[in-house]
Order: sequence, then C-alpha cells, then structure tokens
Amino acid sequence: MSEHRNKTTRLTVNLDDGDYAALTAIAEKSDVSLSWVIRQAIHRFVQEHGAHPELPLRLAGSFGKEGQDT
Repeated sequence: MSEHRNKTTRLTVNLDDGDYAALTAIAEKSDVSLSWVIRQAIHRFVQEHGAHPELPLRLAGSFGKEGQDT
C-alpha cells in the first residue's frame, strides 16, 4: 500500500537574530519544530495575500547592499 505524500521544496532564508529568537521561543513553547512554525506562518501569509499578489511598496532602506530584501 503506497502512502500519499505532499511534495515539498527546501527553502533557505536568512533571519535577523531577534526574529530567529522569537520563532524559536514560539516553537519551544508550543512543543513543535521551528520548521513547523515557519511553514504555518508562510501558509497564513499565502492565505491572506493569495488573492491579492501585489504587496504594498517596501519602505526605503529595507533592502540590503545589493538590492536583496533584508
């Protein structure tokens, strides 16, 4: 009997220390993995913005040295 599994894609992100600490604390308090917390946050973001793919303009100075979002 074969199991139905969702295909997943690996993603690497850079977080500032404060965001990482906050997410880690949420995961530990909820007794779930950090990956689970991040997947839930992404899922909620997609649910909220999926019907409206255009996001508001970013504030000046929110990009890194080479135009990468920080």
